[in-house]
Order: sequence, then structure tokens, then C-alpha cells
Amino acid sequence: MGNTYYDIFEISHTATAEEIKLAYRKMALKFHPDRNQDKEFSDSKMKEINFIYSILSNPEKKKWYDSTISFDGTYEEKQNYSYSYNHIFCDELFVTDSKGRHSKLKVGDTIYYLVEIDKSIITWKYKGKEYFDVVVKNIFDPECKDDFAKAVKFDFNKTPLCTAHWGNSEMIIYKEDFESFWISQESYSILDKRKGLFSAILILCLLVLGGYYFYSKFKPTSEQQEFLKSKSELNAKYLEEEKKYYKDEFFATDAEISYILSEYYTVCTKERTKIKRDTDISNIPDKLGLVIGAVSEGEEVTVLLYCSTLDGYKIKYKNLTGWVGASRLENPVCKDENKENE
Repeated sequence: MGNTYYDIFEISHTATAEEIKLAYRKMALKFHPDRNQDKEFSDSKMKEINFIYSILSNPEKKKWYDSTISFDGTYEEKQNYSYSYNHIFCDELFVTDSKGRHSKLKVGDTIYYLVEIDKSIITWKYKGKEYFDVVVKNIFDPECKDDFAKAVKFDFNKTPLCTAHWGNSEMIIYKEDFESFWISQESYSILDKRKGLFSAILILCLLVLGGYYFYSKFKPTSEQQEFLKSKSELNAKYLEEEKKYYKDEFFATDAEISYILSEYYTVCTKERTKIKRDTDISNIPDKLGLVIGAVSEGEEVTVLLYCSTLDGYKIKYKNLTGWVGASRLENPVCKDENKENE
């Protein structure tokens, strides 16, 4: 994945409005859900593409974005440059989002931006609205604003609020833009609950009508009813036991458990290995994750989980658990526990 929106669209930062539109259409055609079997991935990719297009196609937003990136250095160089000025960041800050909601913004929070995305039902095509989400990496400390320019390139007409990232891309989000376009994790939770309540009511009505029809036609016997009830209870109990097992034995978070159940992460048989050289441990198998500790060269660790997509391993070292890259381990091995137990 490219480092900037222009890289992702495979265009120059001097591209015209027409070139940006053509690049958008090319990307949309490539990743449209109707052309891909992996609907979940294509839906996510289309949200990302529409988010980028909503920025680059709007002259004001494009000017804002251009002020947040530098075209004369690599992504890694910019990252290292910023790390020398960690004192300009804080862990949390009270903010106001585009819904006018006051809340506390914290490092690691998810914030959301509303975008339009192409959707279809059979042959009917329409525009749907969904929220594109990014994770807050750093929060600028207002008390250190005089030092901001030493660490990052930004628009001096605005106030940097935080940096956020998804994948390998990173951006500065300004206080003024956050208050105009973004919503906080708290606002999204409230909207999601309302949406969920509306959907639940609609589904409930359909289920009641459909259920009444089928029940009147195919009313099960008392023995069948009892069997279905016991089977449902058994499945729910098994799933809870499985989740508890991953938490207790592999120190998995709720997010990691969902990845395990979807087979994105592999559960390992807890093989032992050693750290090849001093390394940081992150909370996620992504190089932009938050550092939660460190392990010295030669220390022995236990391999818990493996993410093949990012080639990262979750390890346990004493009382510390977290993710490291495969290159940091001596002969890393993850035997799939589920296959070993079959």
C-alpha cells in the first residue's frame, strides 16, 4: 500500500481534478463488491477509496491534506523525525466532534468520517453512506504547540489535533476539521446503537410476520421444540467456553478472539524460541501499533498466535504479552493447535 492518498490512487500530487476522478473510477472498478468474491474486503476497500476521493476531489479538503504530508522524504524518514519530539504529544484530550459532542479523545481510540460508497442489490445500484474509521496514533499537547513545527509539517492556519493511521498510511487531523467532519468513538457508539435499534425493530417485525406464517404452517412438535432449544443452548455454551479458553491460555483480547474465530490469526501450540535481537513488543501485529514493552536479545519466549498476512507473532515473555515481527525470532514456528488436536 502507498504511503499517501496519491500513492494509493497511483497519481502525482500535482494531478488535476479530471485525473483524480479517472483514478477513482479505476480503483472503484477494480475493488467494487460486484467484481470481488471477498465482499468484506471489497466493502472495506471501497470505503477507503471513497474516503480518499472525498478529500482529493474537494479543493479545500485537498489543500488541507496536502499541508499534512511532505513530498521530499520517505514515510520512514518522517516517522523517525517525529519520534524525536514525543514530548509534544499527550495521552488524552477533551475535544468536540462534528456532532457537537464533548468527549475525551485517547490514544488508541477509533474516530470516524462519513463517506458515500457504491452499493447494489441485484441490478439496482445506489449510493450508501458509511463511516470510514482510523485509529488515533498520537495526540498533540496544546501546551507544547510552539514545538509542533519542529516535529511535523502542517498547515499553520489550523491547529493540529492528532495523528491517525490505517495500514501504512498516516495523516494529521486538525482540530477545525475534526469539529467539521469527524465524530468521536463515543458519538459513533450512540449512532450505532440507534441504527442497531432501528434495524432490530425492522428485523423483529419481519421475523414476527414470517414466523407467524411458518409457525401456523409448520408448527413443530413439543419434542422438536425441546431439541432445538437444547441445541441452541449447547452451541452458545461451547462458544463462550472457546472464547474463555483463548483469553485464559493465549491472553487474547476480544479483537484477537474475533480474528482467531475468523481464522485470520492462527492459534499456536506454544512452541519456545529466542529473541534474535533487542526488540519492542506492540499491541497489534502492525508496525504502527503502540509499543507496550521490550525484550532483550537471547531471552526465551513462548509463541502464542501467528498472523500470516503481516508475518507477526504474538509472544509471551514473563508477564508481558504482545506482537513482534518474524524477523525478530530465532526459527519461529507456529504449529496450528486446532489441526494438531484434530
